[in-house]
Amino acid sequence: MELIGQLVRRIPKNEALVIYEEIVSKINFIEFKVLNETAFSICFETGCRAIDSYFIATAKLTNSILITNDRIMAANARKAGVEAYYLLEELDSAMRRVAGL
Repeated sequence: MELIGQLVRRIPKNEALVIYEEIVSKINFIEFKVLNETAFSICFETGCRAIDSYFIATAKLTNSILITNDRIMAANARKAGVEAYYLLEELDSAMRRVAGL
């Protein structure tokens, strides 16, 4: 939703749709039901905010590293078993980790 919203604010709608479809065809999407169930579980486990649970759930489901400027989100991600870095304090560690991938 954010992608198409950004595109139509900047270019004509017919061009935006073409670009959107091209980008989306190259992305692996997580089924919403799976994402929602995982986000619910993370909220239940950690007490985190709903929006944070979706970022954490996405990282968990994709076996990704979460890098954030939100200290509480990073702490909740760790509680949920996600490798997370609070960028404002852990920049060097995050950069070393990413460089090692």
